Amino acid sequence: MSKQTCLASAIATAVVLLSQSSAYAVTTTFFDGNQTATLVESGPTFDTISSEGYLFTYTLDKYSDVVRLTPVTWPDGVMAQSVIAGPTPGPAKITIQRVDGNVFDIPTFTAKLLASTGGAGGAIEVMPKIGGEDALADPVAFNATGYYGQSFTYDMPSTRLLSGADSYTFSLYVDFALTDLTLVDASVPIPEPETYAMLLAGLGLVGAAVRRRKQSEA
Repeated sequence: MSKQTCLASAIATAVVLLSQSSAYAVTTTFFDGNQTATLVESGPTFDTISSEGYLFTYTLDKYSDVVRLTPVTWPDGVMAQSVIAGPTPGPAKITIQRVDGNVFDIPTFTAKLLASTGGAGGAIEVMPKIGGEDALADPVAFNATGYYGQSFTYDMPSTRLLSGADSYTFSLYVDFALTDLTLVDASVPIPEPETYAMLLAGLGLVGAAVRRRKQSEA
């Protein structure tokens, strides 16, 4: 094989590895004042907003005249109300999905109680879904027993099952809000350590080939 062919092969290898190494998972952290939300749908007992490539659908008790305590509004978080009146009564729910329908992970979230669960106890249940079907036999339960205004934060390894799904539904029988949330686009793989080793090897080949060519031309 000629020196020119070796050089071209080494450069091609490095380019491929560089393109692979740039394929980092995209992490989005909600909520801050720089993020805007757009209302994309409004139903009898829910609203859907879009922000940063994600859709948030949350229940609202639009038929009830019950006065809620201080609500959580964007960009401080996303609030869901338990629905006690109207055609579809039920618990407070927040469903998160990507606009493009791709899978993603939820490594960290913080939920704030907007009503008390201290007497009966409570747990936020999260069901991952793929293609509209439950991804697990049972939802993942996170303790949320407390009083109005209390927050609960969960991260890895507690959230390890909140991965590889295209939507997640958070549910609690009283009003609550998500006030901190980290979402990772799992459709873009993070390079393995072996990829970095191959990248360095490829760059080394390029460097060696260039040095040999310069020496031969001198």
